[in-house]
Amino acid sequence: MITNTWMWPVNRDWYYIAFSTFMGGPLGRWLIRRYNFFARVMLKMIFGDRKKLSPEIHRHYLSPLGEPAQREGCWTLPKQIVASSPWLEGLWSKRDVLLDKDVLLAWGMKDIAFREKELKRWMGLFPGARVIRFEDAGHFISEEKPAELTSEIERLLDTHLTP
Repeated sequence: MITNTWMWPVNRDWYYIAFSTFMGGPLGRWLIRRYNFFARVMLKMIFGDRKKLSPEIHRHYLSPLGEPAQREGCWTLPKQIVASSPWLEGLWSKRDVLLDKDVLLAWGMKDIAFREKELKRWMGLFPGARVIRFEDAGHFISEEKPAELTSEIERLLDTHLTP
């Protein structure tokens, strides 16, 4: 199962370059250190239905990041989107090892990070994949569509476990 991600370098895609440069750069680091910007603001933006990020659930994302020293990953991850291009190129160059796998592409269509563009690239790699588009979900399908996603995972597993 693949959900809202990528496995290839994006160092030529202005969308990712801008995000990686801003959030992984000096201003992004300052916002994250000072205001916990990534967990307080950006997290809300990647939900398709922001009501699914209740204050209680949001607290679970915020609590491990209570102190500025605990937030380093929140700017390191965006910085690595572009900085890890050689590693991602290495992964993508080995994509053929995946071609014989049964794949479920479960995609939150309201994700601002991973768009339909990335989904289509996966679909090109796996033309026989089952594709489920969650039109009203964002990045965290498991938070926004837990029952539906679980059902799709069970369906995928059933095809392999049923003799």
